[in-house]
Amino acid sequence: MTPEEKLLNKASIYVMPALEDYLGARCLLLNNVFVGLTLAHEAVEKLMKSLLILEKIQIPHSCHKITELKNLLVIGYPKKYSFLNDAKEFIDRLDKHYNWRYYDGDPRKRSQNRSPEDLQPTDNLWIRLYECYISFIPQIFRYRNYLNSYLFNSDIKEYTLWSEWLIRDNRAVAEKLVDWEREYKKA
Repeated sequence: MTPEEKLLNKASIYVMPALEDYLGARCLLLNNVFVGLTLAHEAVEKLMKSLLILEKIQIPHSCHKITELKNLLVIGYPKKYSFLNDAKEFIDRLDKHYNWRYYDGDPRKRSQNRSPEDLQPTDNLWIRLYECYISFIPQIFRYRNYLNSYLFNSDIKEYTLWSEWLIRDNRAVAEKLVDWEREYKKA
């Protein structure tokens, strides 16, 4: 196995759970179940960790703060990850949403706003991170990977509603779906 393949393999450990957390977050938020915001945080965190692996940046031990993970990516590759600075306010809010996961008696540490309106910013951030991730994948496999399989694989579509949950009211993918499906079918 080449060093690049080893890195991709190591990063993929985070990517599949990130996709499943993203799918779960979308399903919950589309139904106004706000625990989906905790899953949205998890989905972003795992995708950021996969990118840190691919960028060969050390992941801090037991780090769940995506503001810290964001900073590592931006410091390491300021141009490539500048979009994370644009999403700083939302990333800070996701960290506060995550604080609902563990109760320590101080509700001031948690977000006071738990709203399905965070669905679109979640979509925008997660899809941008996913596009960064797939840029590391060899072209031949790029569109046959994870998200596109959930979107376009006929067997998955026959037995699940995953594709529907991933595209419903998802403006971050709306304009990309035709191109992604064409590339998926070519591969």
